[in-house]
Amino acid sequence: KPQDAKPTGLKIQIASAHGLRSADLIGNRSDVYVEVEIEGKSDSKVTSAVVAGTASKKEGAGENGKNSIDVELKFVGELKGYVAGDKILFKVKDKDFLKSDDFLGKATVTDGGFGGKLVLEGAGEGFQAHLM
Repeated sequence: KPQDAKPTGLKIQIASAHGLRSADLIGNRSDVYVEVEIEGKSDSKVTSAVVAGTASKKEGAGENGKNSIDVELKFVGELKGYVAGDKILFKVKDKDFLKSDDFLGKATVTDGGFGGKLVLEGAGEGFQAHLM
């Protein structure tokens, strides 16, 4: 990072999440939301609204394909204090009211921008989840 770089706001847009596992025991669903923050700057965190999704078999998934969840997030936020070179962390979670929220996947962006598909790590065995 350049030492003289001035912090700015970085606009974040997340249209949707795809291929997520269902984390709730009842109903084959997840109440999905995304947290985005600058690594090491927890006060920069922005959070999307919670969107309910129900797992279903995707077209072309094959006989052994797992049911997965797709949700439209339509989230726009701004990370305050962004400096060129900062790492941006994306965490996808399932909102739970009676216990701690379930982790559904994460991604890190280091160049300040991405377009298209952002693949999520730790989405669960057999799941290929991503943000758009």
